[in-house]
Amino acid sequence: MAKRGAPEARERLIQDYTPFILAIAAKVSGRYIRLGEDDEGSIGLLAFNEAIDAYNDRKGNSFLKFSELVIRRRLLDFYRHEQRRQQEIPLTVLEGTETETQGQLLDRLQENQAAASEEELERREEIIALKAHLAEYGVSFREVALACPRHRDARLRAIKVAKQIAATPAWLLALDERKTLPLSEIARKVGVSRKTLERQRKYILAVVLVLRGEFNHLKEYFREP
Repeated sequence: MAKRGAPEARERLIQDYTPFILAIAAKVSGRYIRLGEDDEGSIGLLAFNEAIDAYNDRKGNSFLKFSELVIRRRLLDFYRHEQRRQQEIPLTVLEGTETETQGQLLDRLQENQAAASEEELERREEIIALKAHLAEYGVSFREVALACPRHRDARLRAIKVAKQIAATPAWLLALDERKTLPLSEIARKVGVSRKTLERQRKYILAVVLVLRGEFNHLKEYFREP
């Protein structure tokens, strides 16, 4: 419907997948992207809109895979045009990140160390480490993005729940032993429905892992507003 010209359908599609778009932009740039503040967010939205028009389901690729490719290409075009290698992740690091192992990614980061600040390198290494940690729980960055609440109030409530989990040893022990959160018990304690917790589970899990791990740069994104 969006491709055929229904503006409401297109707007809803873009709104629903804004977390996905920002996650791709963050993955490419190596840093957290704020919509309305960072150019990458706007470029990602425009690229996603472009992907809606260009997508052809007869070619066999899923729309999300296709849109991710378009977003990546447009961001690379942006970086090449702006020539901001000191602020942004080096272009040689961006290629092939989905198929490379954690060690391979770290090797390429080290090879490009001269082209980025120490802080940016540390932040990217944290992102790589978090990706590997999430994989232990069978969760990907894309799934985290899709589980991220779209509305700010809901997102802040999810972060608050994650902080309560990170401060409760019994829940962390259950997470370590069973690789899952005791959602029913958590729901009773925090006053949030189990249905809501299940819908946001992967996002909450990611925040918990950041809060309890050595992710000093990523923790900055979850401080009190």
